[in-house]
Amino acid sequence: MKFFQSVFVLLLLVALTSGCKKDDASTNSSGSTYTNKINIGTGVDYAKFLIVGETSTFTRIGSYATIYWRLESANDMGGSDVNIKIEKLTGTNYVTDTLATFPSTQNYGHIMISNISLQHTGSFKMTGILVNGNVAVASTNFTVQ
Repeated sequence: MKFFQSVFVLLLLVALTSGCKKDDASTNSSGSTYTNKINIGTGVDYAKFLIVGETSTFTRIGSYATIYWRLESANDMGGSDVNIKIEKLTGTNYVTDTLATFPSTQNYGHIMISNISLQHTGSFKMTGILVNGNVAVASTNFTVQ
């Protein structure tokens, strides 16, 4: 009887520990499913952490255009605030138009979603920058009509 009890306890321990391996792809730099990118659009689905109405052309409603953005970093953001730098194309050069800081709400993660409003029309470049280390993660071009 003690033999069966010992075998049962051993099998139970094997079963419990086999499901406890930590292999989270979100923290594993070599197998990460995250990339450096920024998506912009006309809305957001917070339940799925996705931008909806993805576009590169925005129309002002009233005196401003609201641009929803989703910044994804291949590396964990580590609680860093995010700067969104918007540069306006003037001639052949980009000139800083808007710089806004978005505070981190947690000390880990690969994605931040928010929005920003612009009053100006023209061609722009938006860059997502991690404040910790001043790391430019990704950029995208867009226009406001």
